[in-house]
Amino acid sequence: MYHQFLLFINMPKILKKSSLYKSKLFNINEAKIQFQNDILDYEIISGAGCGAVLIIPVLENNIIFIKEYAAAVDDYMITLPKGKIDSNETMYEAANRELQEEVGFKSDKIQFIKELYLAPGYIDHITYMMLAESLQLSSLTGDEPENLEIINVEIPRINAFLRGHKIIDSRVYAAVNYIQNSYE
Repeated sequence: MYHQFLLFINMPKILKKSSLYKSKLFNINEAKIQFQNDILDYEIISGAGCGAVLIIPVLENNIIFIKEYAAAVDDYMITLPKGKIDSNETMYEAANRELQEEVGFKSDKIQFIKELYLAPGYIDHITYMMLAESLQLSSLTGDEPENLEIINVEIPRINAFLRGHKIIDSRVYAAVNYIQNSYE
């Protein structure tokens, strides 16, 4: 407990933050941060918008995964339904919308699980991990440029399923950890 108190007292302080570059999706900022014995320059990538949701859809004893093209690695990845939170919606509304757009279900039982940060040392983008149960068929037209492959995987077979794929969204592992350790 004593060490935690010392860390709080010596918390670094952002002295100045200025924009280096802005795109439609990201802002790159430069930050001058004062540490106990030094002032350092950092670059911080900020997502434009209100964050994102990653949804764990549970259908009976299955989790619904999707296979989707990932432009940054020029290949297909295994992921879960996900997407940005629009400025006029809550994380729960965004989760329900993304479920309907990406896998053709809606849920009356969506629960917030955890905030996830991809690389908090230099990216401040936040993803809200959500659990969706009591799924009912319902679809909306989404913004995907191609049809997503929907893959139902029995919970006990998730690890074997993931081992069989090359590129997996890292947030999936946080979701799988939750399912395997907390979900009943």
